[in-house]
Amino acid sequence: MGVYRLNASQAFANIGGEGPDIAPAAANGFGPPTIKATPLMVNGILYFSSPDHVWAVDARTGREIWHYFWKTRGGIHIGNRGVGLYGNWLFFLTPDNYFVSLDAATGKERWHFEIANVKREYFSTSAPIIIGKQVIIGVGGDSLDVPGYLESRDPESGLVIWRWYSTPRAGAPGAQSWPSAEAMLNGGGMPWLPGTYDPELNLYYIGTGNPQPVLSGKSREGDNLWTCSIVALNPDTGKLVWWYQVSPHDTHDWDAAQTPVIFDGVIDGKPRKLLAQANRNGHFFVLDRTNGKHVLTSLHSDTLNWTKGLNADGTADSESREGSVHSWRPRLA
Repeated sequence: MGVYRLNASQAFANIGGEGPDIAPAAANGFGPPTIKATPLMVNGILYFSSPDHVWAVDARTGREIWHYFWKTRGGIHIGNRGVGLYGNWLFFLTPDNYFVSLDAATGKERWHFEIANVKREYFSTSAPIIIGKQVIIGVGGDSLDVPGYLESRDPESGLVIWRWYSTPRAGAPGAQSWPSAEAMLNGGGMPWLPGTYDPELNLYYIGTGNPQPVLSGKSREGDNLWTCSIVALNPDTGKLVWWYQVSPHDTHDWDAAQTPVIFDGVIDGKPRKLLAQANRNGHFFVLDRTNGKHVLTSLHSDTLNWTKGLNADGTADSESREGSVHSWRPRLA
């Protein structure tokens, strides 16, 4: 049995990145690298990641096979959620918003592409998800009022296949939940954690983050779709299939980015394809994952005090900090 002790040294590492040799001071605000993701194991090799680092380690002995170090330009180094693998190509995101591909056998860089501007306070932590011949990645960051989006990229070239914005475009369904195009286009909803794929239905389920500005809703009256929502996307096209908003007009930073769990069950004697999320707002949701219709809402916190209670149909009424009343509703796109 081996024990691997984290090696963050640049010595003998494969080095890439666009940043200076000495990282900006802001990139060191979270201390030394820590691992906050489940490693990916393939053919007896464990692939670990933390901000600016990826390692390949022999699962039996703990011997380091290779180490990749990214020279950062900055960004919030709060964590990295893991790597994705397509064939012999490894993928990960960096805090300064680069999508990086490595050769899984050697740790040598294949290419990198910038996916968001760190100067706009974006930072990227999500684990890439492989669906067919696509790599699905999302951005994060809510220090400024900026758009949230999810991208599909080609694993060979790294080029964009499609991009889905987590707020509607002008004139599209859902746009009426924002007071203006400017508020909507810069309304956040970051998909900063990976989602869940159902190969039978060919749907990708992912939760979106809070609207922006984060704690002040006066400039964004309305439900602010599709922030704080569970959404289902067609991974071939990036088109929205259905959505369910768990916290309309959120002013508490109670995003819905928690990774949904899919399962099959029996309700009232009938088999159902279901999806569950233990949400940051203190409620546990179960939905029909074929159409987003509500099945069950319950509490998972005995100290929750911000709702007015559950309705007869299982939805909940909530009162925002501005005093406006909203109710949760599932919707098909």
